[in-house]
Amino acid sequence: MHPTLSKALILPALLTPLLLPLPAAAAPVSLHFVDADLAAVLRAAARLGGYGLVLDSAVEGRVTIDTEAEPSLFLPQLARMYGLAIEQQGTTFYISAASRRSAQRRPYVFPIRYGAPDRLAAAVNLSFPSAGFEQKVTNSNSDTEKKENRPRTAAQPSDQTRVTCDADSQSLIFYGTPDEAQAVRDLLRTLDVPARQVSLEAKVVSLSKDASRELGVEWNWSALPQTPEVSESWETRRHITTTADGKRVTEYEDLPKREVRRTFRGGSAIPGILQFGHGPEGYPFEFYYEANLHALVSEGKAKLLSRPNVTTLTGREAVIEIGGEVPVPTTETTDRATTTSFTYQKAGIILRYTPWVSDDGSITALVHTEVSSPLYVADLKAYRFQKRSADTTVRLRDGETMVIGGLIGSEEARSLSKIPFLGDLPVLGAFFRNERKSKEDSEIMMFLTAHVLPETAPAKGEK
Repeated sequence: MHPTLSKALILPALLTPLLLPLPAAAAPVSLHFVDADLAAVLRAAARLGGYGLVLDSAVEGRVTIDTEAEPSLFLPQLARMYGLAIEQQGTTFYISAASRRSAQRRPYVFPIRYGAPDRLAAAVNLSFPSAGFEQKVTNSNSDTEKKENRPRTAAQPSDQTRVTCDADSQSLIFYGTPDEAQAVRDLLRTLDVPARQVSLEAKVVSLSKDASRELGVEWNWSALPQTPEVSESWETRRHITTTADGKRVTEYEDLPKREVRRTFRGGSAIPGILQFGHGPEGYPFEFYYEANLHALVSEGKAKLLSRPNVTTLTGREAVIEIGGEVPVPTTETTDRATTTSFTYQKAGIILRYTPWVSDDGSITALVHTEVSSPLYVADLKAYRFQKRSADTTVRLRDGETMVIGGLIGSEEARSLSKIPFLGDLPVLGAFFRNERKSKEDSEIMMFLTAHVLPETAPAKGEK
């Protein structure tokens, strides 16, 4: 018998007692193989180290080894030496023929309809921990391209770069197998959906101090509005439609009294009503601010400064700015000359509104209001800005109105009338001039009403 053949027959028998499972933290072991099957060597090394092994059936070849090494280090080295793809997850190694896996992979392009491509790419990246994320941003004014947000990238698609986001084409490019692409498609079908829209109507009103009291927003417990009489115009019952044995059954249940609100017959909320607290029967108090506000405006006691309307997506900030920019001079003096430059500072009313729509249709909003007005100081030859701001987080139902008040300011005016020449005389000039001072307190109030817009039907051809 040939010597090499006899060694090949005797060696498996000698290895049999060595192939018993050992603890995970095994010491270096001696491996001696002559013209042995590559798959058998990989299995033997995994068992000696106490590791699990998932081996691709396409792995083949012959190997001769005479070494002493720790199996957790030997397995990756041997796999890469023969061009195999290896991945370790816990105590299990996954080894496959790189050519077969690469042949199955190809690029897949997924158009993004509603969401932000970079955010969706990050979500896909979480589903494939071994994949990297590359965002491609194209400069429309030049032919150069820059890459951003690239934790791990490569020149060609690889295990490290498999998710690419292209902002210009609103698309996501994924490099992987058909099964992986189907998983990405299912994930995007869940995440890439139209966000709810919220329409915000804001009424910005300036009232005198007495008018704000007359409006009735500063309530006290001795002068509360009366409890409204509950009638059929109140939405007091909830419709519940169920399906049983192919038949639709509609049932009714009473709403909690704190959720009762006055509505039109069509179901939409009646505007111009503020609700708060609870009366003796549990129904909320009502305050009809709309009619009172119109009366004050018609009497000249209030002034409607602005009535903007803006629509935004849930979770996105909407900004309303009413006013302008005031030039603020800055003087710089040197040994040779004095230079005056101007910077512009915003003045007026700023409203920042960020809504979130819940599953039940309620709106949680982060609201920031700011009112600033410039006042010229003659002695300083500069402007002094009076700023009033408020920040709050509220939760309202669709169509409810919130009021932001307390943005109180005062304006002082000084007027001087005199007889020319005589009014400028010392001592006696006081008899020929008249000085008048006035102070006016005002309050800026904002009435914010938000509506959740109905979801639009998908365009033709979309699913």
